[in-house]
Amino acid sequence: MLIYHFRIVSVDHEDFLREIQIQPKQSFLDFHAILVESAELLHCEKASFFLTDKKYHKNKEITLKSEKRPIRKYDEDLDQVITETVTLPVMKHARLNEYIEDPHQKMIYEFSGKDHFSFQIELFRILKTDERISFPRCVKRVGELPKKAEQPLPEVTRQAPPKPSQPRIPLPKIQDTTKPDALVEDEEELASIENDLSLLLEEETAPLSIPASPAEDSEEYGYANEEEMEHIEDYDDIDAIDRPYNGYDQESDDY
Repeated sequence: MLIYHFRIVSVDHEDFLREIQIQPKQSFLDFHAILVESAELLHCEKASFFLTDKKYHKNKEITLKSEKRPIRKYDEDLDQVITETVTLPVMKHARLNEYIEDPHQKMIYEFSGKDHFSFQIELFRILKTDERISFPRCVKRVGELPKKAEQPLPEVTRQAPPKPSQPRIPLPKIQDTTKPDALVEDEEELASIENDLSLLLEEETAPLSIPASPAEDSEEYGYANEEEMEHIEDYDDIDAIDRPYNGYDQESDDY
């Protein structure tokens, strides 16, 4: 049984090396799967194998998914370069021995996903083996590819849990409340209130003391029988009032 022994290196990372063995009748999809597994590539969105010349100039392309591409080629009948849309071969239908003719065939493998990587592939040798082992397999592994840091997922704003609703206590019905007739009366307190009211009523009805009249006060001081002058105009002759007192300032004969 013949085995293809490929050597794979990274275009951008010199320390990376893989050696893979695969059967000629296996597909490019099998080759893709062992490459992804050995290099620990994730989130594949697009991948392609390119058959190249010895200087790694791209020729034919074999894609992971069915695609149509415009291709420029020379038309001998028209004697000019034309653009033609073609459907590219798909990995799962393309077998290695159908495309590899050079015992030192070179290829380029491009991977696009979360990261983008490019690898150079060379058919290192063709072996015969009678080993009953499964293929493809990775027989040599050196170095690792750098991985981009996982971006943290956006933090979901957590809503506060709803507050538990408190049980609503129904108000008592009017007929269930205590009626005024059912209230217990305090006889001692009522008797005390009535006594206070009686005292207040007695104070209000007591006779008021009338102060003595001015006439009574006059008797006390000895001029009650004197006539009281109500108005100065009641006297016709004001001089008669002053006459008994004339000569008050004159000297007395007794001296």
